Amino acid sequence: MAEQSSRSAADQVRAVLEAAEQLRAQAEADAERTRAGVERIGDRAEALERRLDELAAAVSEAIAGLREELAAVRAQAAAGQPEAAPVEDDELIAEAEAVAAREPDVEAPPAGEAPPAPDAPEGARLLALKMALDGRPRDETAAYLRDNFELTDPGALLDEVYAQAGR
Repeated sequence: MAEQSSRSAADQVRAVLEAAEQLRAQAEADAERTRAGVERIGDRAEALERRLDELAAAVSEAIAGLREELAAVRAQAAAGQPEAAPVEDDELIAEAEAVAAREPDVEAPPAGEAPPAPDAPEGARLLALKMALDGRPRDETAAYLRDNFELTDPGALLDEVYAQAGR
């Protein structure tokens, strides 16, 4: 009888050890999935940060060019020269539209995660500022943004850029 009891106890110990081993294996698998998920999220965050840095540099460069152009127009006006008609900057507009149409270089977020929604497409703000600085009427700029950037309500964007342009 004692031998049967010790076999029964040994069987129970083996069963407990097997269950513990299964739990350990499951925990390791869960930890590996979590590590892989964290790595993917980190990679996406780095890619987004690089993309934002590129965009910030491009926008800063474009704004510097607009400021130079504005300073030249103001200097011309201060010198008493008649103001030239606003020159359509087709290259800048084409660049802004290309930036706005460009797909981001990062993966879409996994199902269930919503990407951060920008207030306006990348090129819309730049183009609206250019149009404001060129003296274009606000309603003309609004119509252009609605037609070309599919903005249903560009009011907040226009408030911002026309304020920056001093109009």
